[in-house]
Amino acid sequence: MLQIVILMVGKTRTGFIQAGMDLYTKRLVPYGKLSLLSVPEEKPRPGLTPEQIKEREGMRLLARLPKPARIIALEASGQEFNSQEFAQWLSQMEYEAHSPLIFVIGGHLGLSNALVAAANHRLALSRFTFTHELSRLILLEQLYRACTIRAGHPYHY
Repeated sequence: MLQIVILMVGKTRTGFIQAGMDLYTKRLVPYGKLSLLSVPEEKPRPGLTPEQIKEREGMRLLARLPKPARIIALEASGQEFNSQEFAQWLSQMEYEAHSPLIFVIGGHLGLSNALVAAANHRLALSRFTFTHELSRLILLEQLYRACTIRAGHPYHY
C-alpha cells in the first residue's frame, strides 16, 4: 500500500489553496495512506539572514522526519517528470522503498542544504516558480493524477 507523507513549513493561509488541498486529500484516500505534517516557519527578524532562516526551518523538518523513510526534497533543480513518468516513478518508489515516501516542501526561502543533502531524491514540480503554498496543492493534484494513471482511471485523459 502506498504511504505518503507531505512535510512542509508553515500553515496554508490561502483559502482556495486549502480548499484544493482538502479536495485532493479526500480523493487520495482510496489509493493509500496520506499524512500532511507541518513545522513552524521561522519569522524573519533583524540580524537573522535568509540562510539562517532556512537552516532553522531545515532542522525542524529533519527532526520531524518519520523513520524509516524515503525522502523526496522538492526543489527547483530537482528531476522533472511528465505525469506518466511520475506515475511510473511513484510505482518504482513504492516497490523499492518499503517505507513511507516523504515529500518535503520548504518555506518561502526553500530548503536548507542539510535537508537537501539528506534527501534520497530531488523533485521539481516544474521549471516555473511557485509559492510554497501553491506547491502543496500542485503536488497533491499530481499525486492524485499519478494514482489514477496507475489504476487506469480516466481522470488523466
